Amino acid sequence: MLREPQARDKIRVFCRVRPLNDAEKKAGSECIAKFSSRRGDNCLSLATCYSSQNASSGKAKLYVFDKVFKPDAPQELVYNKTAKAIVKDVLMGYNGTVFCYGQTSSGKTYTMEGVPDQPGIIPRVAADLFNHISLLDGTKQFSIKVSYFEIYLNEIRDLLDLSKTKLPVREDNNKVPYVEGVSEFFVGSPEDVMNVLMKGTSNRQTAVTNMNKNSSRSHSVFQIIVRQEDLASKIELCGKLYLVDLAGSEKVSKSRAEGKVLEEAKNINKSLSALGNVISDLAEGSKGHIPYRDSKLTRILKESLGGNSLTAVVVCCSPAATNEAETRSTLEFGGRAKKITNTVTRNEELSADVYKQRWTEESEKVAKFQAQLQRAQEQLSKQRKWDESMPEVVLESAEKRIQSLTSQLKKSEEENVALQNQVQELNNALNSSNEKLKVMDKEKIEMNNQLALEASKVHRLEEEKHTSSLMEEKLRKKCVELEKFINVLKKEK
Repeated sequence: MLREPQARDKIRVFCRVRPLNDAEKKAGSECIAKFSSRRGDNCLSLATCYSSQNASSGKAKLYVFDKVFKPDAPQELVYNKTAKAIVKDVLMGYNGTVFCYGQTSSGKTYTMEGVPDQPGIIPRVAADLFNHISLLDGTKQFSIKVSYFEIYLNEIRDLLDLSKTKLPVREDNNKVPYVEGVSEFFVGSPEDVMNVLMKGTSNRQTAVTNMNKNSSRSHSVFQIIVRQEDLASKIELCGKLYLVDLAGSEKVSKSRAEGKVLEEAKNINKSLSALGNVISDLAEGSKGHIPYRDSKLTRILKESLGGNSLTAVVVCCSPAATNEAETRSTLEFGGRAKKITNTVTRNEELSADVYKQRWTEESEKVAKFQAQLQRAQEQLSKQRKWDESMPEVVLESAEKRIQSLTSQLKKSEEENVALQNQVQELNNALNSSNEKLKVMDKEKIEMNNQLALEASKVHRLEEEKHTSSLMEEKLRKKCVELEKFINVLKKEK
């Protein structure tokens, strides 16, 4: 989908209703989610949910989204409608976000990650991403790296390096937030992405609650950064994709949380409340202060909510009557999010070589203007000295030319400084990348040494095994000989 360099794009909101789970069936809870084929596939109502304006008429309140997924909706359909288009946009240099919201045990992690035979959004994004790249011509050069972190008790923890805790959120020169110090891994295939995902998921905080046997106790963010360079034009594009699995809101009275789990629940609800406040202010079109800084979660999602990102929200719901209040709250959240409009811009920049070339050209232009200005000033000075009676109009003309040249010189110098700063920033980024490469090379050497050590151990074990086999064979032969000797003795007796 081709987009303008800058365009306004509404957040797209989808609703996914899971089937009744075993606990709800055992409790005899009925399904209150109602779908109307007559109204289309984007509407949902709750059988016992009445809005104030419809209370007297007894009509159930209707919730309208971009698409409503029934309990039997396959994972592929959910991906195709929610995230597939965003993957293409990220490859064109746009930012994208997909996040799941809902109460605990509503199907968020299943939607985002899935299971081996029913992969969710993240595995399908990985496959789609590399599939799209394989179909492009060879004029573009790609690099893809991923990060995976969680927000636990309002602190950021690297899921790929557990030694990195309490990571800070910073802002770059364009006021765009990022997590400082988080691990970044280059990936070259969908399998690489899945290996990183599985490693990080195994480190994520979970707990058993009355509502969920494997309840996520943190918000997780899986980030994919796609950089590409057009080898002909030297234009670089950078698209960032945030895939967010939010921890579920929960009522303590239902989850029966205690101790550490209770503290986790309070922090989860507090950060989700901060998210709700940001959503509400943006939905109301507030021109004043938006409380992004009230939590780490909302700071990280600043670009996704009201900023430079194509955003899709999947609100996940339970259909059970026992969860009506939580489901209604989730649907209201989705309704507010649907009112938010983002301003999306392609992240396009020139390569370092092109910036350096332009800087050289501007430097030459500055030198040219300086020479012209100096000649004009010298000429004016001579004319004034030689002919005091020179008409005022000639002097004014010469002075205007000097002013024009001075103005052009100033403008060129400003452009030169700007280009010089950009070159410096690119050099700094290059130096930073080189430092990271040195660290990676060091880690690679250490891993190779470790592999060599392990290989040596394996070789030694193989030798010991071989020696043991030889000894075993010798013992077996001796046993046979001894048995023969015993038989001979028995016969002699």
